[in-house]
Amino acid sequence: MTEHTIPGFAPSTHGFHFANAWSAGPTIRFGPLDPRLIGVGDARAGLCGGMCYTVADLFAADVQVPPDREPPANGSPRFRAIVRRQVESLAWLSVPIRFWLRSALGGSFGGDRARSTWEREWPKARARLDAGRLTSIGLIRVATRDPRDLTHNHQVIAWGYAEDGRAVTLRLYDPNWPDRDDVTVSIDLDPALRPAGLSQSTGEPLLGWFVLPYAPKPPTSWR
Repeated sequence: MTEHTIPGFAPSTHGFHFANAWSAGPTIRFGPLDPRLIGVGDARAGLCGGMCYTVADLFAADVQVPPDREPPANGSPRFRAIVRRQVESLAWLSVPIRFWLRSALGGSFGGDRARSTWEREWPKARARLDAGRLTSIGLIRVATRDPRDLTHNHQVIAWGYAEDGRAVTLRLYDPNWPDRDDVTVSIDLDPALRPAGLSQSTGEPLLGWFVLPYAPKPPTSWR
């Protein structure tokens, strides 16, 4: 058994104490235009990327998360800060495109998602975690060509891993499950050390995952 975690980090301490469950309302406005009129920008769809990036920012800056058990009100400074990081987590829309390609085509834009996760993404995640870096991960939950279903996919933070020859497991901060230190995703291996399937400890569907870009920013709205 090989295990590694980011020293000092735990979701129950450093993650938000509220869930990724937001009231309906616009995340951004374009002047007088509410973008929900064209089917985008409703907070109710979730802000998992913004929450993950903000948690990583706060940890890097050694700033405590607030004790709040309810999400910040729509339009408040902290809400706007999470939305800003949500937009930045999309990396100029390259991240939704990567989600869509893996949902629609499988793997690294084609083929077996589990094999691609094991062969391409797991080495990247392990290298970042071994270097002491929280690692943003995109979870593929649906196989679909319909871009409207992309909201079923999800963003989380990996803060540790374990491998024992039978499976590789990432330990996660999952904004859908606040204050939980036991949320994991696993790649199960067959006797030949080939991927046999993927699973999440909370029972949600999982077809694959991939490493996302992240660069810390000063969390000025949270001091």
